[in-house]
Amino acid sequence: MSDTADREKMTGTNDRRSNRRPSIDDVAKLAGVSRQTVSNVLNGRRDYFSAQTHARVTAAMDTLSYKPNRAAQTLRSRRSMQIGYHMSGEELETVKGFTLSFLQALIKAAARREYQILVFTHTREDPLRVFSELINRGNVDALIVSESQVDDPRVRMLSQRDLPFVSFGRLASHLPQQWVDIDNADGMATLVDYLADRGYRRFAYAGADGDEYWKRERFHGFQRALERHAPGAAAVDVFQGSGNAIREHVRHILSRPDRPDAIVTGSDSIAAVVVNVCHFLGLRVGRDVAVTGFDGGAMGLITEPTITSVRIPLDEVARELIDRCLAEIDGGPTGRPGMVVPTEIFRGGSA
Repeated sequence: MSDTADREKMTGTNDRRSNRRPSIDDVAKLAGVSRQTVSNVLNGRRDYFSAQTHARVTAAMDTLSYKPNRAAQTLRSRRSMQIGYHMSGEELETVKGFTLSFLQALIKAAARREYQILVFTHTREDPLRVFSELINRGNVDALIVSESQVDDPRVRMLSQRDLPFVSFGRLASHLPQQWVDIDNADGMATLVDYLADRGYRRFAYAGADGDEYWKRERFHGFQRALERHAPGAAAVDVFQGSGNAIREHVRHILSRPDRPDAIVTGSDSIAAVVVNVCHFLGLRVGRDVAVTGFDGGAMGLITEPTITSVRIPLDEVARELIDRCLAEIDGGPTGRPGMVVPTEIFRGGSA
């Protein structure tokens, strides 16, 4: 039976006089589960259903265009039905394809659970004040912290104030392990292995400056992979900087007679800069020199050629962040360990 036929059978849309809104019972019947199971999925009680059941229930919700009654939920639970997402000022001021792609995935994952995302930032003078204000006003039911600092003062404050939260990025062992992250080092090492297997031997690395752990891990993954391939493959240049400094350095190393045959970068945004420099110098990306990124988001898809990159599965990360928030909202601290989501290689035309 087609999705349209299923929907008509459940909701009576084949009868033009029927305007009945699909119910939770309709979802349960179409998914072949109990009403309580649908409720468990809606409320993020992950211990009570399997991944397969989750997929069946969400597919049935999509087929029926089912949406829980937000107003009724709010009145019954006294919840705001909003989850706060904290972005740094740098993320808001800079056009970053990854940031926009992740925010879209987060909004979509929250909407599926009938929640809204409230995006906010802080002032440089007092980064924690806005957190305290949100908690005091009851604006949000939970918070998602971005760009974790590992031993993060935001998380320490949230733990003390008993507000449900989850971090996109791992946390120090003495903090609640309420985080979702990727293995940056393994993702980068896998990418270098891919390049080495395709015959590239002279590598350069271009990364952003800063001491954030994910930047260090990506570079360490690059080094680790080259050590495995030594002496056949080697790093001929390493540079970490920002803005025009990266552009000028890449132009310099690509103008040398012993230029690298592959430039590995720490992000798709840096890879896009390298691709532009190659075009300026008349080099064919993917033939004269390989260029790779890390993120696998929209930024790498708008270059010519598209960028081979380590892809972060943003939909899966966003879904897990929202599910963990709702589990904490619903049942209090879960004590669950952090979760590492696997990355994958997106094969573009740049390598």
